[in-house]
Amino acid sequence: MSDPIVRAIANEIATAAPFAAHAPESGARSISDAYALQDALAAHLTASGVRGPVAGYKIAANSPALMAHFGVSEPASGRVFEDQRHDSGASLPAGGFHTFAYEPEIAAVMGAPLRAEDAPFSRETVVAAIDRMVPALELLDLRGAKPPELALADVIAQNISNAGAVIGGPGVKPDALDPASVHTAVTIDDAPELSVTGAAPQDPLEAAHWLANHIARRNLSLEAGQIILCGTHAPIRPVSGAARIAVTMSGLGTVSVVLE
Repeated sequence: MSDPIVRAIANEIATAAPFAAHAPESGARSISDAYALQDALAAHLTASGVRGPVAGYKIAANSPALMAHFGVSEPASGRVFEDQRHDSGASLPAGGFHTFAYEPEIAAVMGAPLRAEDAPFSRETVVAAIDRMVPALELLDLRGAKPPELALADVIAQNISNAGAVIGGPGVKPDALDPASVHTAVTIDDAPELSVTGAAPQDPLEAAHWLANHIARRNLSLEAGQIILCGTHAPIRPVSGAARIAVTMSGLGTVSVVLE
């Protein structure tokens, strides 16, 4: 792993600089190399104080269409950091992003840890460790990039553009979740922006099951209180300037964020 690449990407993320792939000098970056770079980047961001501890994980490209687009057989994952995890109603500076975008998602909030040394986990074990499923907004800073046009490995290496998460509620227990019936409505400044039903890219509990085993294979654990963003209910949606973004998910509750 090249320390100069880690430092360069970390600086670009910290300053919201335009996305640069920092691709290898020869050949394409592999998915395994991408996760090794992401791990090194996360360690550097945390150790340097640019980001806080890991507060959870995001799942990306977990719809059949996106996996086919990228030519992969499983989704991708990135981290969410504690200093970028917010409660519903949070106000954030719009000028703090290069290219802000959001995704409405269902998030799992862990009630008990899942230690890497105890893996592999059954679906039942993962579901039992989840406290509740809640509405959430993933915050993204694309930094001028268009992820579907990039190599997935280069996107994974840079934490899949995650810039945080906003967690709402009240949520439901995992066994009460019926993703096919969840209606997701989004407004921006009270104007309708999205209205879809059953739009989760996969069963959120299956997504959480995959994520727990995926990170365990990288010797990473889930801790009580951490979150799993289970995949977007809509394509990436950029927003420019000040705005109030609000999401209602039937049966789960609401979540909102204000860009000032």
